[in-house]
Amino acid sequence: MQIRPKARSQARMENLAVVLVETLYPENIGSAARACANFGVEELILVRPKRLDSEKMRAMATKAGGPVLEKMKVYERLEEALAPFHYVVGTTARLGRQRKVYETIREAAPRLVELSQKNRIALVFGNEKWGLTNEDLYHCHTVVTIPTTEQASLNVSQAVVIILYEIFSQTAEISLPKPRLATIEELEPMYRLLQETLEAIDYVPHENVVLWMTTIRRFLSRLDLTAQEVRIIQGFCRNLLWHLKEKTPK
Repeated sequence: MQIRPKARSQARMENLAVVLVETLYPENIGSAARACANFGVEELILVRPKRLDSEKMRAMATKAGGPVLEKMKVYERLEEALAPFHYVVGTTARLGRQRKVYETIREAAPRLVELSQKNRIALVFGNEKWGLTNEDLYHCHTVVTIPTTEQASLNVSQAVVIILYEIFSQTAEISLPKPRLATIEELEPMYRLLQETLEAIDYVPHENVVLWMTTIRRFLSRLDLTAQEVRIIQGFCRNLLWHLKEKTPK
């Protein structure tokens, strides 16, 4: 049997996108565009930006980030912005119990290199004052942090630079590439149906449904679900719900 040698590969940066949620200052949008250009990321997405001052954005983006700004997309809802992506990485500096942060970006980078070969990856950043909310992180497959001292505070555009640099500079051993995963657009209906099923069998703690479902979502995210596997889970849930309704006394 011939053994295929493992090759070390870099990330396909063109499969990455930077998503900025509720950014307060247009200068940071421009700086993020410049960072994208520096590391070969072509897609910058904004969700509910507070101010869009094209002159200030262009000044910080410089000539290098200009093409990224020109193609920039703006959305009202985070779920809509993430719909076409196969894997979503949230970022946070806050490490509370509900955040469920288990790795730094350096630890996560080799896996992202591997996934980027065939999958589109969204890197999500919160705004300058409070970052991403728990509701924002609900849509993420994983959440990473950048280690700093307790006194430090990174500007959002600085965080974009560090995250992209860590992924850009990493390599990973790839023998068989990861399959194309289900997109967020395919996953979200499955999660809603799964929550409905768990509630029907009284398996969800009623005091904090979001935290419970976040735990379940992070668990399933580690399985790298494909579109076909998502359909199988949906079929199971629909079948179980149908049998539950059939057995309910009328």
